[in-house]
Amino acid sequence: MTHLPIDGVPAQVPAEDPGDAPGSPGSRRVGAVWDRVAAGWGGRRGRRRAVVSIVGIVIVAVLLAAGLRACLPLGAWEELPRTVAPVANPLKGMLPYAPEDPQADPDLSDSALPHTMEWLYLPLSDVVTGPDAYDWTVLESHLEAIAARGHHTVLRFYMDFPGRPSGVPPYLVEDGLVTTRSYSFYHNGVQGSAASVSPDYNDPDTMTMLTGFVSAFGERYDGDPRLGFVTQGLVGFWGEGHTWPMDGTVSSDNPRGEDWMASEANQKALVEAWDEAFDTTPTQMRYPTSWSASHDVGYHDDSFGYATLDTTDWHFMALMRTAGATQAWQTSPIGGEVYPGIQDCVLTDPDDCGSAQDVAAGRDIDLTASIQATHATWLLDDWVFTGDMGEQERRLAAESSASTGYELAATRWRARGSEVEVEIVNDGVAPFYYSWQVEVVVLDSGGTVVERTALNGDLRQVLPGTAVTFSGTLDVPEEQATVLLRVVNPLEGGAPLRLANAGQDQDLEGYLTLGRLGPTGSGSPRG
Repeated sequence: MTHLPIDGVPAQVPAEDPGDAPGSPGSRRVGAVWDRVAAGWGGRRGRRRAVVSIVGIVIVAVLLAAGLRACLPLGAWEELPRTVAPVANPLKGMLPYAPEDPQADPDLSDSALPHTMEWLYLPLSDVVTGPDAYDWTVLESHLEAIAARGHHTVLRFYMDFPGRPSGVPPYLVEDGLVTTRSYSFYHNGVQGSAASVSPDYNDPDTMTMLTGFVSAFGERYDGDPRLGFVTQGLVGFWGEGHTWPMDGTVSSDNPRGEDWMASEANQKALVEAWDEAFDTTPTQMRYPTSWSASHDVGYHDDSFGYATLDTTDWHFMALMRTAGATQAWQTSPIGGEVYPGIQDCVLTDPDDCGSAQDVAAGRDIDLTASIQATHATWLLDDWVFTGDMGEQERRLAAESSASTGYELAATRWRARGSEVEVEIVNDGVAPFYYSWQVEVVVLDSGGTVVERTALNGDLRQVLPGTAVTFSGTLDVPEEQATVLLRVVNPLEGGAPLRLANAGQDQDLEGYLTLGRLGPTGSGSPRG
């Protein structure tokens, strides 16, 4: 293994370095040493002294050469051509529901968008079997099935889902520990639907169970490569963090003005529990507050594109502004669900998508503006995966999906000797929220990977509109070689993270070709 010359020829010592220029004091000093050595070559002792002197000089020369190489500047930057962003990339974009039966195949339409994530709702009763007792079998079966399709899971646990059986762990009810409330709005328990119940979220036994579950869940699954994002869920209808209309306001559905929501103190305790339990896998909550903004937490808007923009005081971005969380996207993800009532029209006919009543009430109905304002990374949208979209609608859906989250590209690279640098830029609306490894590999002329090294740098630091340089060292064979870059997806069989570069997948699937090095190589330099 040798170092690469700058232009495919042996590296030359810069002439501007006075210590190494021909006839310089440095070269004269080395010549004088050789004169003295030659003069001592007479008899056995002289030869021994000469050998010792030569060995010493060789050692010094090697050290000097290594030092000079370390001081030499890297080669010139080589620009890398760009291309359009991929429609689907890991941990971003629109996603469908995962099958309720983990053994079933997804039931998607022929026009369904390419995607890399699936949404999973699970009742908490599938996991919590008793006080501090958990059975992860059901969750595991879903995670394995979704991962087998090369997809990450976006997950929410719930206790109360209108129209579905209760997700309250049975032991809480059967043992008489926690009271529950019945209701019929949201079509709960009517027209043949199942009847859920709302538990007392402020009961100490409920809170002990919830905080214990969050801790156990984080201990077991934080950083699990099968998980993409976790919405905190658990509390409220659909696990969305609200109990409207049972929110303390008198209405026809709530004539006594009851408030079924967890107290602010208990909501704080849950956010703190999530923050303590998860350091790697991002978690997200529905409603921003002044106290949630101080935690490492993202947010999700489940009326996305409908009640998102800061045009009404209870819209998502208005709440984000009030909470001081409008910059949370820089470190924590934003997601949500495109409001179901507009999914089939917001792309092709947004002006006529909402009713006159919606417009009068200040609904936005603007998907593009909502993605830009929130810096959204992922969106649940059942229609674009199960509806029958025409060519135009599918194109618009693909553009919307691609416009979420990050858009990474390598702008340029350079190398000298064993050092390599690659500059990566983000032209998306949000960062990449995981510190996935960025690596460089070398292919020999036969297409075999002969060298691999991880680069220093953190993808999470590549904010939109910024560029970050990733660097490392790499040994390259003497023969011509090709240098490639890859962001390593830790999910086995997961979709490659493709950069918006023309050289993506050129020489190896999932890799970006940077250039060729070697005696006749064209790219960046040997040294």
